[in-house]
Amino acid sequence: MNGPDMDGFFHREGIEVFAEVGIADIPAPDRDYVSEFLPGAGSVIIFAREIPAPVYRMPPKEKTGEMLKIAEALDKTAVSLSGLLKESGIPARPVPLYLPVTITDGRVRGLVRLKKIAAAGGLGEIGKSSLLLTPQYGPRVFISGVVTGHAVPGTQNGDAEKETVVPAPPLCTGCGLCVKHCPGNAFGPDGVDAFRCLTIRPWVPPVVVPLAKWLLGRPMLLRCVAPLAPYIARVATMPCSECVTGCPRF
Repeated sequence: MNGPDMDGFFHREGIEVFAEVGIADIPAPDRDYVSEFLPGAGSVIIFAREIPAPVYRMPPKEKTGEMLKIAEALDKTAVSLSGLLKESGIPARPVPLYLPVTITDGRVRGLVRLKKIAAAGGLGEIGKSSLLLTPQYGPRVFISGVVTGHAVPGTQNGDAEKETVVPAPPLCTGCGLCVKHCPGNAFGPDGVDAFRCLTIRPWVPPVVVPLAKWLLGRPMLLRCVAPLAPYIARVATMPCSECVTGCPRF
């Protein structure tokens, strides 16, 4: 990339897991979501930071606080990277940590589905839990990203000569322990229902789920509420992490 030194930037940020994924290597429909987020997008720079295992054993309030520190540090990294890219003349937009989000087929999703792009970029794979499993940290990661206007040649069509690589064993064994450990029965045949997750349910009781979905489908309203999201997150708690701690890759 004719811009910032990515290796040097992420080394200074203390981030070891990162990749730049060309738009051609992002499968549909996520390719379309990226282009909607930043018209003329050419790539997504995706990066991850470990959540240390002891954090999951803390009381809910302390656990939430530690996780927010990691997530917000990643968010600051995304904002800084976006600024450096713009200074180099490359259009860039950081993917928001909180709001806005959207509803697709009745399911909540981020404007850019970072887990899907991380998997497409070789950082890991999506497990039965719908979480990203990485070789380095298993499911104990937060991820962030920046969508850029930098064009990256695609590799899916075999345009570039590549070495023969023996596939690594899958990270997700399909054991289903993440599903079995979920006390909210959030896993179904169509994927994960976020509103059944015990971390979300105290804030969005079942009776108000239809209203929440209606609100999430109103982009203008979400943009107005988005500045309040960090303050709301800081008073929230994450009582349940069973889908992570129940995974053999934990």
